Amino acid sequence: METISRVIVSLVYYNSLVRDTLEYTIPKDSYEVNFYDYKRNGIVNEPKLNTPLKVFLDQNGEKADELRKKLEQFGEDFYSDNSTVIKKAADNTLRVDHAQSVKIFENVIPLHEELNSIINLHVSFARQNNQLEERVEKLVQADERFYRAVALLSLQGELVRQFEEFNKVMRESQGQPTPQSNFIQNDLNTLVKALNTVRANATCKDNVYTTALDAVFAEVEMMNGRRDLPARKTFADVFNDANVKISELVKDSEAGWRENYTPLLQELIADTQKNQQAQQQQAEDKAA
Repeated sequence: METISRVIVSLVYYNSLVRDTLEYTIPKDSYEVNFYDYKRNGIVNEPKLNTPLKVFLDQNGEKADELRKKLEQFGEDFYSDNSTVIKKAADNTLRVDHAQSVKIFENVIPLHEELNSIINLHVSFARQNNQLEERVEKLVQADERFYRAVALLSLQGELVRQFEEFNKVMRESQGQPTPQSNFIQNDLNTLVKALNTVRANATCKDNVYTTALDAVFAEVEMMNGRRDLPARKTFADVFNDANVKISELVKDSEAGWRENYTPLLQELIADTQKNQQAQQQQAEDKAA
């Protein structure tokens, strides 16, 4: 694997761990502890060990130092023993505080976009220097599409939950704003801002993606009163329609992502192990 390809695949690997943190915004009966440990290991250690990501951070001055601090803070906030959002309990299960889901979105989405822009810079450099492998280019495209799908899925779920809670609170207060309704309104605004970021930075334009995206934004306009509900439809119908379109996008994009990602990640791991063994051998030869 070309050196620049190793860097791109390494960055995509790290960004996939950032993306998969969105899992913890989706309420489930339980979360897989092994997958949490896998993410924690990568998020915390990749910027520290002798990886392509660390080499990139070491070689790119002040901007990279800022990014390193963000990565460290991200690890501290969501993958450390000090996290208040995701905690491993004594019985080896994960406890997730869904009251802090908005905090996950506020951190994951801008960080993912920043890493994405770095990946795209490497892709452009590799293309200009005739070093861009077709399989790496396909991986980056598949990763972009799957990320947008996961972001829409998780944001849609939280948006619907918060909107339903907002309406419940407003009914209880007979339509009068309360501190609680104002708090939920702020969260809803934050979620819409995150959705706008996801849309603004997307490069995929295929019909499955744009149909799902349009459904979510039409729904937002109905929520804030800028668009009428379709004839003979309730909000529940609109939410279900959007969910069907998002599910189709997730299913389609996940299959493409796995197909492109798995073989390249395995090759990256094999290359890394080979390099580590070579370095170890060199150290042993020098010491002999």
